[in-house]
Amino acid sequence: MKNAALQPAGRAEAKTAKGRAKVQDILDVARRLFIDGGYAEMTMRQVAEQTGISLSNVQHYFPTRENLLQALLESVMESYDLEYRKNERPEIAPRGQLEAAIRYLLADTKKGESEKLFVEIWSLSTRDPIGREIFDRMYSHHRANLARLIAAAKPELAEREVQHRAALIAMQIEGLMLLISENKPRHPELEGVEEACVAASMGIALRDAGT
Repeated sequence: MKNAALQPAGRAEAKTAKGRAKVQDILDVARRLFIDGGYAEMTMRQVAEQTGISLSNVQHYFPTRENLLQALLESVMESYDLEYRKNERPEIAPRGQLEAAIRYLLADTKKGESEKLFVEIWSLSTRDPIGREIFDRMYSHHRANLARLIAAAKPELAEREVQHRAALIAMQIEGLMLLISENKPRHPELEGVEEACVAASMGIALRDAGT
């Protein structure tokens, strides 16, 4: 089961180490602006000013703000892919790989920066057609990562059931962000909820077909 591929961002590729460093600087600044002020604050001019390079140079790599947004969200997904691959090793059983991914996603969900980033992505997807399209590709990619791990851990499942379980687990973990992010108040009645989420997610993934 392959990951859902994100489309190219429609930008010039950096061919030198200096160019790649410049692109990374642009993406880092864009990410900070997007998190702190939303898409409205992530203007090409703001990115250029805060990166310390000319607007035309930014536009050389990212012709439009939409290209920059897409590249930014692709870089976010690439960072998650790297974390998945750390545990996708032959010496770790498929169920162990799945549990490691769930625990990683939960830990990330607790980070205040992750909460700000994803709340902005959700918000953008409700009001901007381009944001909605990028959001859909991004979350298809996210679900495909989980689906691949579920299929390896429970190979007898039909494709549709794998996809349904991946969606349920992804949204269960992300929904907890509203309660357990480090930006949120602590509630004693929620102590241990992360372990409960791990158990519930593994139960969803590994239950017998049709149950």
